[in-house]
Parts: sequence; C-alpha cells; structure tokens
Amino acid sequence: MNIDNAIDDIVLLVQRDGQPLKGLGIRDKKIYVRLKGYDSIGLWVELPDYTLPQLAHSESGPQDEITADACALIPWTAIETVVHFPDLEGFDFPKPEVDQLGFQSE
Repeated sequence: MNIDNAIDDIVLLVQRDGQPLKGLGIRDKKIYVRLKGYDSIGLWVELPDYTLPQLAHSESGPQDEITADACALIPWTAIETVVHFPDLEGFDFPKPEVDQLGFQSE
C-alpha cells in the first residue's frame, strides 16, 4: 500500500491521546476525513463547510460567520494511525457516503 493511493479518498484518522487537534475543534479520537495530500510535516485533509468569521464588514455587524471549504495540515506527531478502505464502495472519490465527514467545530 502506498499513501498516494489514498489521495482524494476518505480515510479514518486516529489521533494520538491528549487531543492534539483540539484547537481545530476535533474532540473525537477517530474521525473520517478526505485526504488531500501529504508532506514532510503531515497530512492535508479537507474541511468541508468550515466556519470562520466574515472578513469584510457587513450590515449586521462583525459577528457574522461564513462557511468555506478549507484544508488543514494535521502534523504527523498528532496522528496515531490512518486507515484507508481502498475496496469499500462509498469511501472513494468523488462522492463519499459518510454521514459525518470531517468534524464539528465549537
């Protein structure tokens, strides 16, 4: 198995103990994410519909939030293991059938 084969597929990411990804809003030890790439620092994962503050001023005030598709770099030091399901239907690109893809932010 080569990690290149998992790019653009859904993988199960298991984070190390101590919630190292807590700052991103990841509380669960195991999360399903779409793998977008990797480098010497870690894995790039897709964050669909990530919530962030609106950058431009709006009429309703500075508290507005918007959602956008984003990618996050998960450092290798935060990862316990990655599980890929190469032959499982519904876990591959382009349209996975996973109920809880990504994670909940606070």
